[in-house]
Amino acid sequence: MKMSMNAKNLSLLVFTTSTLTSLLTSCAGPENIQEKMARYTPKNLNRNQVPEIKISNFNFKVDQKSGTNQLYRAPASSPEAPSVNEGLSESNPTNKKLYFLTLYSQFEYLKKYTHEFSGPTISICPNFHTSLLRHNNGIDNEQISPYLNNQFSYDYSKLNDEKYVASYPELSLPLSKEENTPRVIDILKNQNSAMNEFAINELVHKALDIHLVKTYSEIRELCEYGSSDNYYIYENLITHIKSNDFTAESKNMNTLLKTTLFSNLALMSSLNQKTKLDKSGRSIATTEMLGKEEKTPYANEVMARLNVTWAKQYFDYIKSSH
Repeated sequence: MKMSMNAKNLSLLVFTTSTLTSLLTSCAGPENIQEKMARYTPKNLNRNQVPEIKISNFNFKVDQKSGTNQLYRAPASSPEAPSVNEGLSESNPTNKKLYFLTLYSQFEYLKKYTHEFSGPTISICPNFHTSLLRHNNGIDNEQISPYLNNQFSYDYSKLNDEKYVASYPELSLPLSKEENTPRVIDILKNQNSAMNEFAINELVHKALDIHLVKTYSEIRELCEYGSSDNYYIYENLITHIKSNDFTAESKNMNTLLKTTLFSNLALMSSLNQKTKLDKSGRSIATTEMLGKEEKTPYANEVMARLNVTWAKQYFDYIKSSH
């Protein structure tokens, strides 16, 4: 089923960099984000393209005991081996279930940071019905505030520094559903003068909204068909790691970041550090969000199964850079 012309026009955002007004106007549309997301169907969807987040010359710590540059290496085992983490909504989920649950929990996490909506609730999921029920039943009734007010600002003198950009993954978010360009960083670099704080926040939040639209469409696809193009990329990653010496190096971290789950982890690490403080000076995200992460340890399970827990060093670097 082809998307209607109206939906296509809404999902493909064209930006110009001549003036701030044309930039923000081109991001808008007659429908709000909730309505636009509700109109997506999981049939014949274009692939949810992963943002192009890259790192360069990142120094991973060396494990002195083993002499390798990996902090942890789980025993070689089948991808379907029993879980090494506690707290999963079901014991020993298959790779496909684990991928779905991880992506779904990331969607629930990220939608708290968007500007225009709290995000649709996934209530019907034929291919992962039981897994979804178990996951939702395991969540505490106490919910995180529906909107966390992030304030985005950047050092314009460092926008050409790859390491600096890598520490702010939201800069690599595209402003189009169909393409990976233009990105937030492209718009910022192409401005004749630095954007003011309001314009930067509008731009980044618009990119986040688009990212959540794309993530939601993939979840719908997984629910309807049981798989997605990005899941097959994840399966190929599993095969690649099993067949190669996948140690802690920048090139291997970049391979991980080409998958939805790891690019989302990078994004979440950055957003968690940029949340506005409340009146008492307490970071809204520091206590509430970290608590939620501990109760949904799907990402930890993914890294353990892939023997890539060293990737946490990059996510910790993002947090410490802000």
